Amino acid sequence: MKRILTLLFLVGALVSCGTTEPKQEKLPMVIAHRGCWLDDVVPENSIAAVGMAKRYGYAGIECDVRYTKDSVMVILHDGKLNRTTRLVKDYSKLEKEVHLRDLTFEEVRRDYVLASSDPALRTPIPTLEELLAECKKQGVLPILHSDHVESYKLAQKMMGDEWVAFTIHDSLLSEARKISNCLILLDPMTGKDQSVQATMERLRKLGGKCGVSSMNRKLLTKEYCDSLRANGFEIQSSIFQTPHEMQAVRNGVTILLTDFSMMPNKAFPVVDTWTLKNQVLKVEEVAEKSWETIECGGLTLDVDFVGTLEVTMNGERTYILTREEQGKDYIGLRSLNKAPSVKIVAKKDTKVTDLKATVYKF
Repeated sequence: MKRILTLLFLVGALVSCGTTEPKQEKLPMVIAHRGCWLDDVVPENSIAAVGMAKRYGYAGIECDVRYTKDSVMVILHDGKLNRTTRLVKDYSKLEKEVHLRDLTFEEVRRDYVLASSDPALRTPIPTLEELLAECKKQGVLPILHSDHVESYKLAQKMMGDEWVAFTIHDSLLSEARKISNCLILLDPMTGKDQSVQATMERLRKLGGKCGVSSMNRKLLTKEYCDSLRANGFEIQSSIFQTPHEMQAVRNGVTILLTDFSMMPNKAFPVVDTWTLKNQVLKVEEVAEKSWETIECGGLTLDVDFVGTLEVTMNGERTYILTREEQGKDYIGLRSLNKAPSVKIVAKKDTKVTDLKATVYKF
């Protein structure tokens, strides 16, 4: 009797395992490039962009650290102020080139503000200390794109190990590791040998939590990402453009550094959903849906299909999705004062098993 009961239990367990739904693919951690800037309203690399990153559900923000003439660390992407700032006195554009390295911190704070169509967001260029304080307040992970060891020391002092170091210089990354057990990302393209084996050797020399960050979409193939992930390393795709950030997600990057993307998240407040299930879209057949304008919004698309689809989201970003075998793709966009919309055109007969478009309001 014991043997019979044992066999029945094992059979039941096997049947149960066979009917269990497959686990959803793990989506990457999403990081807002230069913070969550929005059109001409929320400035990049600003305190407001950190708060917006939290509001829109980003895990972290990337920021650029530079020195003023008198060695104060501030957050600014360009070496010049012309693109991102205006004059305090009349909010006019800078006519002549103005280099940060030629200005003292007092001059930077006195004479220049970040450009924004909202006067309330025309704030001074923040210091690294101010930005880190806001990251800590908001619970947002800062990624320091910095060549300054002093910035690593300050980040460690203020954030503990909850920050990320990135630079193209391996020697500086080694200095960061001496200071912190934080995540460290290197650029694989700076090595003499860019093969995955050579890159992993560089990572092992760093030790601890580490990985790669690359703007080279051709490097981050599925095979490359699989090898790094299998050895416990992180892979960050760095500001890939439409539609290549979707391909990076498909290939298995673990961190998505982006100017516009977002991923589905159950914690976000949902306005509406639109679904298609078990439909065959004939070639050139169209399926579409639109919504009312949302001030701070987002749109994600989760689609399980086989075939070829042309997907246009918010009327501005178009993706060509092709799968020879059944599989899922995830796409998402943040927006400001936009009417969310999704238009799907079958480029050949395509079986859509499950499609879900979700609209969020933040």
